[in-house]
Amino acid sequence: MTLTEGRNQTDAGAILEHLQRCDDQFTPPLSSRVNLKEYAARLALNAERFEIFDGSRLVALVAIYINPDSAFISNVSVERHFAGQGLGSKLVRQAVGQAFSAGARQVRLETDQYNVRALAMYSALGFSNEKSEGNSLYLVLDSGDLVTNTRNYNQETADNEERKYAYGFDFDVMHPFMIRSFKPFMRPGKLLELGSFEGALTKRLAEHCQNITCVEASSEAAKVAAARLGHKATIVNDRFETVSLSEKYDTIIMTHVLEHLDDPVAVMARINNEWLTDSGRFLLACPNANAPSRQIAVKMGLISHNAAVTPGEHEHGHRITYSLDTLERDARAAGLDVIYRGGIFFKALANFQWDRLLQTDIISPEYLEGCYMLGQQYPDLCSSIFIVCEKGQAKD
Repeated sequence: MTLTEGRNQTDAGAILEHLQRCDDQFTPPLSSRVNLKEYAARLALNAERFEIFDGSRLVALVAIYINPDSAFISNVSVERHFAGQGLGSKLVRQAVGQAFSAGARQVRLETDQYNVRALAMYSALGFSNEKSEGNSLYLVLDSGDLVTNTRNYNQETADNEERKYAYGFDFDVMHPFMIRSFKPFMRPGKLLELGSFEGALTKRLAEHCQNITCVEASSEAAKVAAARLGHKATIVNDRFETVSLSEKYDTIIMTHVLEHLDDPVAVMARINNEWLTDSGRFLLACPNANAPSRQIAVKMGLISHNAAVTPGEHEHGHRITYSLDTLERDARAAGLDVIYRGGIFFKALANFQWDRLLQTDIISPEYLEGCYMLGQQYPDLCSSIFIVCEKGQAKD
């Protein structure tokens, strides 16, 4: 597959065919909101178009209307087979750069609040919420605020005014229950942990596996992990997007990391295509958008909706907040086969509240066990959701 870029090369007919192929990937479907033929004609006539082609076929399109002081992105579409390669983000950057170069001071767009993948991409690029109407969110990017690909992972792992990066609840309660949930699915042999932070969970994994490799993007966290683990694990300080691993692994574990990635599907495609053995398993856990503690925060007006990325989370590098359906969607888009889905620990309180309670005698081991067992019954109401994946057909 050889992809080429273009600008304003397509006509209305090619745009229409592309939009028809992408229709069901919009939330809601684009055809439910506009007449596709008329919309394609308007884009061809009036919009600046940034395009990617597979041969002569248009597979990705960003269309923007640029006015003297502002610009509006009308369309961002990538065909399903080409999702997860960062094409949409790349074209949005080009369109925004062109708008600012032409003198626009702001770029706006509209998206649906339930289109979590799009929201993650726009957040990663620096867009912020301007207003909401019904299910529609209106986002804005000011001139000079376009985020580059450079991220400070040491800074992202530091505590901020909104939240800690990691709580005692994570280490003392969630980690043991995660190991308990993962253990039945782990394969004997080599284990790869993607995102080890300072090695707290890795130390527990070392009790069950003697051959562990960890990849951690934060250089400061990697140093702490190396000192903590010694010979128990090999620590690699690199990004998942660029790291070169010479081996394949029987078990790959990623906990509370996927939500930090700019392109989670692309990273999971590397797991499926490059790192997972033919009989291996990928165990993936993420914070749950539908956890009762989060739903309560929505009812209190502290966050706008279950899947929102809060300012404190964004400072920690969060790009998306997953629920079980969107987590499975992205894993399947990467080519993985999802064989099991579940939840870890029923949770109605925020982490900082748990940290305070755990310093008292109010919470007993029996109560914690009850929350874990209830989570098996109601996975969609757990603190963390997790899926177990096996190697699927490789994506191009």
